[in-house]
Amino acid sequence: MRLLVLLLFALLPLQWFGVAATPLGQGRLHQIVMIGFALAVLTRYRPSTYAPVLRAARVFVIASLYMVAAIVAVAAYRGSGPEDGIRQAIYLMIFLAMGGFFCRVARGFEPRALNALRLAVAVTCVSLLVGFSLAMAVNGVNPAAVFAESIAAADPEIFQKEVFKSAFAGFGLDEEMVKGNLRHEIFGCVLLSMLVSTWAMRVGRVPSQAQVRVYRAAMVLGVVWMTISLSRSILIAAAVWPLLAVLRSSRRGELSTRQVAILFGSAAAVGVVLASGLGAVLVNRFVSDTTGYEARAENYGGAFAAIPDHWLVGGFGTAGVSSHNFVVDTLLRDGIFAAVPAAVMVLTLLVVFALMAMRLHRLPAALVPVVAALALPLVRAGTSGGGLIPPVEWVALGFTAGVLAAWRLSERASEPAEQKRSLAGAGV
Repeated sequence: MRLLVLLLFALLPLQWFGVAATPLGQGRLHQIVMIGFALAVLTRYRPSTYAPVLRAARVFVIASLYMVAAIVAVAAYRGSGPEDGIRQAIYLMIFLAMGGFFCRVARGFEPRALNALRLAVAVTCVSLLVGFSLAMAVNGVNPAAVFAESIAAADPEIFQKEVFKSAFAGFGLDEEMVKGNLRHEIFGCVLLSMLVSTWAMRVGRVPSQAQVRVYRAAMVLGVVWMTISLSRSILIAAAVWPLLAVLRSSRRGELSTRQVAILFGSAAAVGVVLASGLGAVLVNRFVSDTTGYEARAENYGGAFAAIPDHWLVGGFGTAGVSSHNFVVDTLLRDGIFAAVPAAVMVLTLLVVFALMAMRLHRLPAALVPVVAALALPLVRAGTSGGGLIPPVEWVALGFTAGVLAAWRLSERASEPAEQKRSLAGAGV
Protein backbone atom coordinates (compact mmCIF):
# COMPACT_ATOMS: atom_id res chain seq x y z
CA MET A 1 0.00 0.00 0.00
CA ARG A 2 2.93 2.31 0.49
CA LEU A 3 3.42 2.88 -3.25
CA LEU A 4 -0.30 3.38 -3.80
CA VAL A 5 -0.58 5.97 -1.03
CA LEU A 6 2.45 7.86 -2.37
CA LEU A 7 0.84 7.83 -5.83
CA LEU A 8 -2.36 9.16 -4.26
CA PHE A 9 -0.61 12.13 -2.67
CA ALA A 10 1.48 12.73 -5.79
CA LEU A 11 -1.54 13.01 -8.11
CA LEU A 12 -4.04 14.53 -5.70
CA PRO A 13 -2.94 18.16 -6.34
CA LEU A 14 -2.83 17.81 -10.15
CA GLN A 15 -6.50 18.64 -10.48
CA TRP A 16 -6.36 20.62 -13.71
CA PHE A 17 -5.58 17.50 -15.78
CA GLY A 18 -8.74 16.14 -17.38
CA VAL A 19 -8.60 12.44 -18.24
CA ALA A 20 -11.78 11.44 -20.07
CA ALA A 21 -15.47 12.19 -20.30
CA THR A 22 -17.65 9.95 -18.12
CA PRO A 23 -21.42 9.61 -17.58
CA LEU A 24 -20.88 11.63 -14.39
CA GLY A 25 -19.00 14.44 -16.13
CA GLN A 26 -15.37 15.19 -16.90
CA GLY A 27 -13.10 12.68 -15.17
CA ARG A 28 -10.02 14.32 -13.72
CA LEU A 29 -6.69 12.88 -12.67
CA HIS A 30 -7.14 13.27 -8.92
CA GLN A 31 -10.62 11.73 -9.03
CA ILE A 32 -9.33 8.69 -10.92
CA VAL A 33 -6.53 8.07 -8.42
CA MET A 34 -8.89 8.55 -5.45
CA ILE A 35 -11.34 6.00 -6.80
CA GLY A 36 -8.52 3.61 -7.71
CA PHE A 37 -7.01 3.85 -4.23
CA ALA A 38 -10.42 3.35 -2.60
CA LEU A 39 -11.13 0.24 -4.68
CA ALA A 40 -7.70 -1.17 -3.86
CA VAL A 41 -8.35 -0.69 -0.14
CA LEU A 42 -11.88 -2.08 -0.26
CA THR A 43 -10.77 -5.23 -2.09
CA ARG A 44 -7.68 -5.75 0.07
CA TYR A 45 -9.12 -5.49 3.59
CA ARG A 46 -11.87 -7.49 5.27
CA PRO A 47 -15.23 -5.80 5.98
CA SER A 48 -14.42 -5.83 9.71
CA THR A 49 -11.68 -3.27 8.97
CA TYR A 50 -14.29 -0.58 8.48
CA ALA A 51 -16.41 -1.36 11.55
CA PRO A 52 -14.47 1.01 13.89
CA VAL A 53 -14.81 3.84 11.36
CA LEU A 54 -18.52 3.22 10.92
CA ARG A 55 -19.01 3.25 14.70
CA ALA A 56 -17.01 6.43 15.16
CA ALA A 57 -18.68 8.26 12.25
CA ARG A 58 -22.10 6.60 12.30
CA VAL A 59 -24.12 9.83 12.49
CA PHE A 60 -22.19 11.36 9.59
CA VAL A 61 -22.47 8.15 7.51
CA ILE A 62 -26.20 7.69 8.16
CA ALA A 63 -26.86 11.34 7.25
CA SER A 64 -24.78 10.93 4.07
CA LEU A 65 -26.70 7.82 3.04
CA TYR A 66 -29.99 9.57 3.70
CA MET A 67 -28.85 12.54 1.61
CA VAL A 68 -27.84 10.25 -1.30
CA ALA A 69 -31.24 8.53 -1.18
CA ALA A 70 -33.04 11.90 -1.09
CA ILE A 71 -31.03 13.25 -4.05
CA VAL A 72 -31.82 10.18 -6.15
CA ALA A 73 -35.49 10.22 -5.14
CA VAL A 74 -36.14 13.89 -5.93
CA ALA A 75 -34.19 13.55 -9.18
CA ALA A 76 -36.50 10.70 -10.20
CA TYR A 77 -39.51 12.78 -9.20
CA ARG A 78 -38.31 15.67 -11.38
CA GLY A 79 -37.47 13.28 -14.22
CA SER A 80 -33.74 13.98 -14.15
CA GLY A 81 -30.88 11.53 -13.88
CA PRO A 82 -29.32 10.17 -10.66
CA GLU A 83 -25.80 11.43 -11.45
CA ASP A 84 -25.54 13.75 -8.43
CA GLY A 85 -26.60 11.00 -6.05
CA ILE A 86 -24.18 8.51 -7.60
CA ARG A 87 -21.36 11.04 -7.33
CA GLN A 88 -22.06 11.57 -3.62
CA ALA A 89 -22.22 7.80 -3.06
CA ILE A 90 -18.79 7.43 -4.67
CA TYR A 91 -17.33 10.08 -2.38
CA LEU A 92 -18.87 8.33 0.62
CA MET A 93 -17.21 5.10 -0.55
CA ILE A 94 -13.89 6.96 -0.78
CA PHE A 95 -14.40 8.31 2.75
CA LEU A 96 -15.03 4.82 4.11
CA ALA A 97 -11.99 3.36 2.32
CA MET A 98 -9.73 6.18 3.51
CA GLY A 99 -11.03 5.78 7.04
CA GLY A 100 -10.34 2.05 7.03
CA PHE A 101 -6.84 2.56 5.65
CA PHE A 102 -5.85 5.25 8.15
CA CYS A 103 -7.39 3.24 10.99
CA ARG A 104 -5.15 0.28 10.13
CA VAL A 105 -2.11 2.52 9.85
CA ALA A 106 -2.87 4.19 13.20
CA ARG A 107 -3.26 0.78 14.87
CA GLY A 108 0.21 -0.24 13.69
CA PHE A 109 -0.86 -2.81 11.09
CA GLU A 110 0.77 -0.98 8.16
CA PRO A 111 4.24 0.18 9.28
CA ARG A 112 5.52 0.51 5.72
CA ALA A 113 2.54 2.65 4.77
CA LEU A 114 3.20 4.82 7.83
CA ASN A 115 6.75 5.41 6.62
CA ALA A 116 5.35 6.35 3.21
CA LEU A 117 2.92 8.82 4.79
CA ARG A 118 5.86 10.61 6.39
CA LEU A 119 6.83 11.51 2.82
CA ALA A 120 3.32 12.63 1.81
CA VAL A 121 4.09 16.35 2.08
CA ALA A 122 7.33 15.98 0.13
CA VAL A 123 5.65 13.99 -2.63
CA THR A 124 2.74 16.44 -2.88
CA CYS A 125 4.89 19.57 -2.94
CA VAL A 126 7.37 18.21 -5.48
CA SER A 127 4.61 16.82 -7.70
CA LEU A 128 2.82 20.18 -7.64
CA LEU A 129 6.07 21.98 -8.48
CA VAL A 130 6.70 19.72 -11.48
CA GLY A 131 3.09 19.82 -12.69
CA PHE A 132 2.80 23.56 -12.23
CA SER A 133 6.09 24.18 -14.04
CA LEU A 134 4.91 22.02 -16.94
CA ALA A 135 1.55 23.81 -17.10
CA MET A 136 3.18 27.26 -17.12
CA ALA A 137 5.69 26.21 -19.79
CA VAL A 138 2.93 24.83 -22.02
CA ASN A 139 0.81 27.99 -21.64
CA GLY A 140 3.72 30.41 -21.89
CA VAL A 141 3.26 31.86 -18.40
CA ASN A 142 6.21 33.75 -16.90
CA PRO A 143 5.59 33.53 -13.13
CA ALA A 144 8.50 35.79 -12.20
CA ALA A 145 7.26 38.62 -14.41
CA VAL A 146 3.67 38.24 -13.19
CA PHE A 147 4.83 38.08 -9.58
CA ALA A 148 6.84 41.28 -10.00
CA GLU A 149 3.85 43.00 -11.61
CA SER A 150 1.59 41.83 -8.76
CA ILE A 151 4.04 43.15 -6.16
CA ALA A 152 4.41 46.49 -7.94
CA ALA A 153 0.65 46.96 -8.15
CA ALA A 154 -0.09 45.22 -4.82
CA ASP A 155 -2.90 43.54 -6.74
CA PRO A 156 -3.61 39.86 -5.98
CA GLU A 157 -5.95 39.58 -8.97
CA ILE A 158 -3.01 39.92 -11.38
CA PHE A 159 -1.20 36.92 -9.90
CA GLN A 160 -4.40 34.92 -9.54
CA LYS A 161 -5.58 35.39 -13.13
CA GLU A 162 -2.28 35.51 -14.99
CA VAL A 163 -0.60 32.59 -13.20
CA PHE A 164 -3.17 30.21 -11.76
CA LYS A 165 -6.00 30.47 -14.26
CA SER A 166 -3.69 30.81 -17.26
CA ALA A 167 -1.59 27.82 -16.20
CA PHE A 168 -4.59 25.55 -15.70
CA ALA A 169 -6.05 26.14 -19.17
CA GLY A 170 -5.76 23.65 -22.01
CA PHE A 171 -5.55 20.36 -20.10
CA GLY A 172 -8.98 18.96 -20.84
CA LEU A 173 -11.11 21.13 -18.54
CA ASP A 174 -13.72 23.54 -19.81
CA GLU A 175 -13.17 27.26 -19.38
CA GLU A 176 -15.81 27.60 -16.67
CA MET A 177 -14.10 24.97 -14.51
CA VAL A 178 -10.70 26.59 -14.97
CA LYS A 179 -12.13 29.94 -13.90
CA GLY A 180 -13.81 28.40 -10.89
CA ASN A 181 -11.03 29.00 -8.40
CA LEU A 182 -9.50 25.57 -8.91
CA ARG A 183 -6.49 26.61 -6.87
CA HIS A 184 -8.37 26.33 -3.57
CA GLU A 185 -8.57 22.56 -3.83
CA ILE A 186 -5.06 22.25 -5.23
CA PHE A 187 -3.56 24.02 -2.24
CA GLY A 188 -6.00 22.24 0.04
CA CYS A 189 -4.09 19.10 -0.98
CA VAL A 190 -0.87 20.74 0.19
CA LEU A 191 -2.39 21.54 3.58
CA LEU A 192 -3.78 18.02 3.92
CA SER A 193 -0.41 16.44 3.09
CA MET A 194 1.29 18.64 5.70
CA LEU A 195 -1.20 17.50 8.34
CA VAL A 196 -0.91 13.81 7.39
CA SER A 197 2.90 13.83 7.36
CA THR A 198 3.07 15.64 10.70
CA TRP A 199 0.79 13.02 12.25
CA ALA A 200 2.83 10.19 10.72
CA MET A 201 6.06 11.67 12.09
CA ARG A 202 4.62 11.60 15.63
CA VAL A 203 3.42 8.00 15.74
CA GLY A 204 5.10 4.63 15.38
CA ARG A 205 8.86 4.26 15.47
CA VAL A 206 11.08 7.29 15.92
CA PRO A 207 11.70 8.76 12.46
CA SER A 208 15.18 8.55 11.01
CA GLN A 209 17.36 11.61 10.52
CA ALA A 210 16.79 11.38 6.78
CA GLN A 211 13.02 11.39 7.29
CA VAL A 212 13.28 14.39 9.60
CA ARG A 213 15.38 16.36 7.07
CA VAL A 214 13.03 15.58 4.18
CA TYR A 215 10.00 16.38 6.30
CA ARG A 216 11.36 19.75 7.45
CA ALA A 217 12.40 20.81 3.95
CA ALA A 218 9.02 19.77 2.53
CA MET A 219 7.15 21.64 5.27
CA VAL A 220 9.03 24.82 4.37
CA LEU A 221 8.10 24.32 0.73
CA GLY A 222 4.52 23.67 1.81
CA VAL A 223 4.40 26.97 3.72
CA VAL A 224 5.70 28.75 0.61
CA TRP A 225 2.98 27.13 -1.51
CA MET A 226 0.33 28.13 1.01
CA THR A 227 1.58 31.73 1.10
CA ILE A 228 1.48 32.24 -2.65
CA SER A 229 -1.84 30.42 -3.04
CA LEU A 230 -3.81 33.61 -2.24
CA SER A 231 -6.62 31.27 -1.16
CA ARG A 232 -8.40 32.89 1.74
CA SER A 233 -10.35 29.76 2.69
CA ILE A 234 -7.28 27.50 2.71
CA LEU A 235 -5.19 30.00 4.67
CA ILE A 236 -7.98 30.31 7.25
CA ALA A 237 -8.19 26.52 7.55
CA ALA A 238 -4.40 26.34 7.87
CA ALA A 239 -4.36 28.95 10.65
CA VAL A 240 -6.50 26.66 12.83
CA TRP A 241 -3.61 24.19 13.14
CA PRO A 242 -1.07 26.38 15.00
CA LEU A 243 -3.89 27.91 17.02
CA LEU A 244 -4.91 24.46 18.31
CA ALA A 245 -1.28 23.60 19.06
CA VAL A 246 -0.73 26.79 21.06
CA LEU A 247 -3.99 26.38 22.98
CA ARG A 248 -3.13 22.77 23.83
CA SER A 249 0.36 23.65 25.08
CA SER A 250 -0.85 26.62 27.11
CA ARG A 251 -3.63 24.59 28.79
CA ARG A 252 -1.11 21.86 29.64
CA GLY A 253 1.40 24.42 30.91
CA GLU A 254 3.94 23.12 28.41
CA LEU A 255 4.88 26.26 26.51
CA SER A 256 8.63 25.63 26.44
CA THR A 257 11.33 28.16 25.67
CA ARG A 258 11.73 26.55 22.26
CA GLN A 259 8.01 26.88 21.51
CA VAL A 260 7.96 30.51 22.63
CA ALA A 261 11.00 31.19 20.44
CA ILE A 262 9.24 29.55 17.49
CA LEU A 263 6.14 31.66 18.14
CA PHE A 264 8.10 34.89 18.26
CA GLY A 265 10.17 33.83 15.25
CA SER A 266 7.04 33.04 13.29
CA ALA A 267 5.48 36.35 14.28
CA ALA A 268 8.64 38.15 13.18
CA ALA A 269 8.60 36.28 9.86
CA VAL A 270 4.97 37.22 9.32
CA GLY A 271 5.85 40.82 10.12
CA VAL A 272 8.64 40.80 7.55
CA VAL A 273 6.30 39.34 4.93
CA LEU A 274 3.60 41.90 5.70
CA ALA A 275 6.12 44.71 5.43
CA SER A 276 7.25 43.46 2.03
CA GLY A 277 5.56 43.77 -1.33
CA LEU A 278 4.15 40.28 -0.93
CA GLY A 279 2.60 41.37 2.35
CA ALA A 280 0.77 44.17 0.58
CA VAL A 281 -0.62 41.66 -1.90
CA LEU A 282 -1.80 39.36 0.91
CA VAL A 283 -3.35 42.22 2.92
CA ASN A 284 -5.18 43.50 -0.14
CA ARG A 285 -6.36 39.96 -0.87
CA PHE A 286 -8.06 39.74 2.55
CA VAL A 287 -9.02 43.39 3.13
CA SER A 288 -9.13 45.51 -0.02
CA ASP A 289 -10.08 42.91 -2.61
CA THR A 290 -13.82 42.90 -1.92
CA THR A 291 -14.91 41.54 -5.30
CA GLY A 292 -15.22 38.01 -3.94
CA TYR A 293 -17.11 39.17 -0.85
CA GLU A 294 -19.54 41.22 -2.92
CA ALA A 295 -20.12 38.39 -5.39
CA ARG A 296 -20.70 35.98 -2.52
CA ALA A 297 -23.22 38.34 -0.90
CA GLU A 298 -25.00 38.75 -4.24
CA ASN A 299 -25.14 34.98 -4.72
CA TYR A 300 -26.52 34.52 -1.21
CA GLY A 301 -29.21 37.08 -2.00
CA GLY A 302 -30.14 35.23 -5.18
CA ALA A 303 -30.12 31.89 -3.35
CA PHE A 304 -32.43 33.06 -0.58
CA ALA A 305 -34.75 34.65 -3.14
CA ALA A 306 -35.00 31.29 -4.95
CA ILE A 307 -35.71 29.20 -1.82
CA PRO A 308 -39.53 29.75 -1.76
CA ASP A 309 -39.84 28.22 -5.24
CA HIS A 310 -37.37 25.35 -4.78
CA TRP A 311 -37.36 24.37 -1.09
CA LEU A 312 -39.39 21.19 -1.49
CA VAL A 313 -37.82 19.24 -4.38
CA GLY A 314 -35.07 21.58 -5.55
CA GLY A 315 -34.40 21.86 -9.25
CA PHE A 316 -32.50 25.16 -9.08
CA GLY A 317 -29.30 25.19 -11.15
CA THR A 318 -26.51 26.52 -8.91
CA ALA A 319 -23.81 26.42 -11.60
CA GLY A 320 -22.34 29.90 -11.90
CA VAL A 321 -24.63 31.33 -9.19
CA SER A 322 -23.63 29.13 -6.27
CA SER A 323 -23.96 30.46 -2.76
CA HIS A 324 -20.77 28.50 -2.00
CA ASN A 325 -22.60 26.94 0.93
CA PHE A 326 -23.05 23.18 1.13
CA VAL A 327 -26.41 23.25 2.92
CA VAL A 328 -27.97 26.18 1.03
CA ASP A 329 -26.99 24.87 -2.40
CA THR A 330 -28.17 21.37 -1.52
CA LEU A 331 -31.53 22.86 -0.54
CA LEU A 332 -31.81 24.65 -3.88
CA ARG A 333 -30.63 21.73 -6.00
CA ASP A 334 -32.31 18.84 -4.23
CA GLY A 335 -34.85 20.23 -1.77
CA ILE A 336 -35.42 20.05 1.94
CA PHE A 337 -35.20 16.25 2.17
CA ALA A 338 -31.55 16.39 1.06
CA ALA A 339 -30.73 19.67 2.84
CA VAL A 340 -31.67 18.35 6.30
CA PRO A 341 -29.10 15.50 6.26
CA ALA A 342 -26.58 17.90 4.72
CA ALA A 343 -27.08 20.18 7.71
CA VAL A 344 -26.73 17.19 10.05
CA MET A 345 -23.42 16.30 8.39
CA VAL A 346 -22.01 19.79 8.89
CA LEU A 347 -23.34 20.05 12.43
CA THR A 348 -21.80 16.67 13.29
CA LEU A 349 -18.41 17.82 12.06
CA LEU A 350 -18.72 21.05 14.07
CA VAL A 351 -19.63 19.18 17.24
CA VAL A 352 -16.80 16.66 16.85
CA PHE A 353 -14.31 19.45 16.15
CA ALA A 354 -15.47 21.49 19.15
CA LEU A 355 -15.41 18.51 21.53
CA MET A 356 -11.99 17.34 20.37
CA ALA A 357 -10.57 20.87 20.52
CA MET A 358 -11.78 21.26 24.12
CA ARG A 359 -10.26 17.90 25.09
CA LEU A 360 -7.05 18.35 23.13
CA HIS A 361 -4.98 19.23 26.19
CA ARG A 362 -5.69 15.74 27.54
CA LEU A 363 -4.90 13.99 24.25
CA PRO A 364 -1.58 12.99 22.61
CA ALA A 365 0.20 15.64 20.57
CA ALA A 366 -0.14 13.43 17.49
CA LEU A 367 -3.87 14.16 17.43
CA VAL A 368 -3.38 17.92 16.95
CA PRO A 369 -2.98 17.72 13.13
CA VAL A 370 -5.78 15.12 13.03
CA VAL A 371 -8.26 17.47 14.71
CA ALA A 372 -6.93 20.40 12.66
CA ALA A 373 -7.72 18.44 9.48
CA LEU A 374 -11.44 18.87 10.29
CA ALA A 375 -11.06 22.61 9.70
CA LEU A 376 -10.47 21.99 6.00
CA PRO A 377 -13.89 20.41 5.18
CA LEU A 378 -15.65 22.73 7.64
CA VAL A 379 -14.27 25.88 6.02
CA ARG A 380 -14.77 24.57 2.49
CA ALA A 381 -18.37 23.51 3.26
CA GLY A 382 -19.10 27.22 3.61
CA THR A 383 -16.86 28.54 0.84
CA SER A 384 -16.62 25.92 -1.91
CA GLY A 385 -17.95 26.79 -5.35
CA GLY A 386 -20.95 24.65 -6.26
CA GLY A 387 -21.86 24.23 -2.61
CA LEU A 388 -20.37 20.75 -2.33
CA ILE A 389 -17.89 18.94 -0.13
CA PRO A 390 -15.03 18.74 -2.66
CA PRO A 391 -13.08 15.49 -3.28
CA VAL A 392 -9.99 16.43 -1.28
CA GLU A 393 -12.10 17.16 1.77
CA TRP A 394 -13.49 13.60 1.66
CA VAL A 395 -9.90 12.36 1.95
CA ALA A 396 -9.37 14.70 4.91
CA LEU A 397 -12.55 13.38 6.54
CA GLY A 398 -11.40 9.79 6.01
CA PHE A 399 -8.03 10.61 7.56
CA THR A 400 -9.62 12.14 10.65
CA ALA A 401 -12.28 9.44 11.05
CA GLY A 402 -9.76 6.61 10.66
CA VAL A 403 -7.23 7.95 13.15
CA LEU A 404 -9.88 8.90 15.71
CA ALA A 405 -11.50 5.47 15.36
CA ALA A 406 -8.14 3.82 16.07
CA TRP A 407 -7.57 6.14 19.05
CA ARG A 408 -10.97 5.23 20.50
CA LEU A 409 -10.14 1.53 20.15
CA SER A 410 -6.88 2.05 22.04
CA GLU A 411 -8.71 4.01 24.74
CA ARG A 412 -11.24 1.23 25.21
CA ALA A 413 -8.46 -1.38 25.32
CA SER A 414 -6.68 0.51 28.11
CA GLU A 415 -9.79 0.95 30.28
CA PRO A 416 -9.81 -2.54 31.89
CA ALA A 417 -6.15 -2.25 32.89
CA GLU A 418 -6.77 1.17 34.43
CA GLN A 419 -9.80 -0.12 36.29
CA LYS A 420 -7.78 -3.05 37.63
CA ARG A 421 -5.08 -0.75 38.90
CA SER A 422 -7.69 1.47 40.58
CA LEU A 423 -9.27 -1.52 42.28
CA ALA A 424 -5.89 -2.83 43.40
CA GLY A 425 -4.99 0.57 44.80
CA ALA A 426 -8.22 0.60 46.77
CA GLY A 427 -7.39 -2.77 48.31
CA VAL A 428 -10.19 -4.63 46.53
